[in-house]
Amino acid sequence: AAAATIGISGLAQTSAPPAAASAPKTWADKLTFKGDLRYRYESIQDDSKLDDGGDTYTRQRNRIRARLGAEAKSDDQMKAGLELSTGQSDPVSGNQSLGDGFGKKEFRLNLAYADYNLLRDGPHAAHAIGGKMKNPFITLPDDLVWDGDLTPEGLAFKGKLDGGFVTLLANGGYLWVQERSAEDDAMLYAGQAAAEFQLKPELGLTLGAAYYGFEHFKGYDVIDWEKKNNAYGNSTVAGSVSGGATNKAWASDFAPLVFFARLDARAFGQPIALFTQQLSNDDADSLGDGHLYGFSLGKAKNPRTWEVGYSYAELEKDATPGLMTDSDRWGGGSDGKGHRVYGKVQVLSYLQAGVTYLMGEKAISDSAKTKDYDRLQVDLVASF
Repeated sequence: AAAATIGISGLAQTSAPPAAASAPKTWADKLTFKGDLRYRYESIQDDSKLDDGGDTYTRQRNRIRARLGAEAKSDDQMKAGLELSTGQSDPVSGNQSLGDGFGKKEFRLNLAYADYNLLRDGPHAAHAIGGKMKNPFITLPDDLVWDGDLTPEGLAFKGKLDGGFVTLLANGGYLWVQERSAEDDAMLYAGQAAAEFQLKPELGLTLGAAYYGFEHFKGYDVIDWEKKNNAYGNSTVAGSVSGGATNKAWASDFAPLVFFARLDARAFGQPIALFTQQLSNDDADSLGDGHLYGFSLGKAKNPRTWEVGYSYAELEKDATPGLMTDSDRWGGGSDGKGHRVYGKVQVLSYLQAGVTYLMGEKAISDSAKTKDYDRLQVDLVASF
């Protein structure tokens, strides 16, 4: 029986029995599931697409993207994850258009990785990652090199040295872009370094640089998941198909050097971020530069919070491989410039609504071929 004690009031009180030993963790305690579903209405006006009468038409479509992932944390140092996503083999989109006779939609493997933290305790970190992974590099809200949906494949390292006022970051990648059975593989050897300065409690500055060394691209057939001889904006020469006229090969190598900066502060009672990115590919004979700048105000995270933002990007024809860049700006790829304006509201903890408008030009390297491109996206995202 539990022992009786006398409380201040003089009434008898029963002391609590000793706490039972906690039960050992099971596999279910180590596993976390998460996912999201996005429903999108989209309207596209592309002046390079004409109807039978020779007039520009507006394409309208409804699309979904669904993702379901699981991550298992074996201990304080090791975790592994898997994620499935709708979509086909497109590396920069998980969207599936509705309206194909109610046909079934495809699910593909989007993530499959193992992540080992070499440092068990403390504010510092050194992660070794292998597999098909989330992008290991620091990216901006809008980015010249990477589409937000792209998941690289290979080996990567992410390091952090926290010094309070300044935190040093270093990321590296040994990534397979394309395995070729009879030729040299297309590879990416990448390194990135950055410093985060905490100038004041609500004022931070991040400065950094990255080098992306793409190997065995020039003279090799372009990687075209659509199988439509699409080089995604990059310059090409005749490819290897018989006759050399029905396929395309890259005319340039790619080794872009990217500098970036981001300032985080508060304005009008809301968090504000200002960011910029400058890119130069010295391996290109010409048309190898890119630049981007933008801002965001607010943060749509908790219920009834909001966020708005703007960015402008210009990416020359051979600045970086076009198949990996943002798939929405000017229709995707390189060789374009344009504006992005967006707003979103966190309606509930698990439900977000947003609107994005993109206005730009594609094929800017040749004024005779330059076309206007406008795109409206209305999104509803449910997450769990």
